[in-house]
Amino acid sequence: MSSQGGPAGDGSFERAMTAYYLQPDGARLPFTATLGFDRADPYAVRLRLRTTDVRTVTWTFARQLLIDGGRRPAGVGAVEVRPAFHGESRLLALSFTSAAGRAEVQLPYPTVVAFLRDAYEAVPPGAEGDHVDWNAELARLRGDAEQ
Repeated sequence: MSSQGGPAGDGSFERAMTAYYLQPDGARLPFTATLGFDRADPYAVRLRLRTTDVRTVTWTFARQLLIDGGRRPAGVGAVEVRPAFHGESRLLALSFTSAAGRAEVQLPYPTVVAFLRDAYEAVPPGAEGDHVDWNAELARLRGDAEQ
């Protein structure tokens, strides 16, 4: 996967950014986050959160959730996305819920928009199904040994 912004030749890429962990008291702690897109899984995006020097957490969810959450609160359950502001800065707030608890992360909205533009350039809306290996997906769902 390319570590630079923008689609690589194979349609896979990542975009690193400074994100903020919102603590319960409202304090914001900066850390590195990376959004990733892979044309082989065109409905999804990955958000990799570098929480410590040795720990990274990765969440995978629908890319449409980032679009919807930029306009209004979206998502139910494990991943929720909504517009937010910090001073004059427009952000995208993501809430993650797991057995370990709940966390809120804020991403810079302009960076997310640029990432999504690149993702839709790599695989336009409505063309996602053309990039999925449906036989491999069916084999995976059936639990076949060969995929």
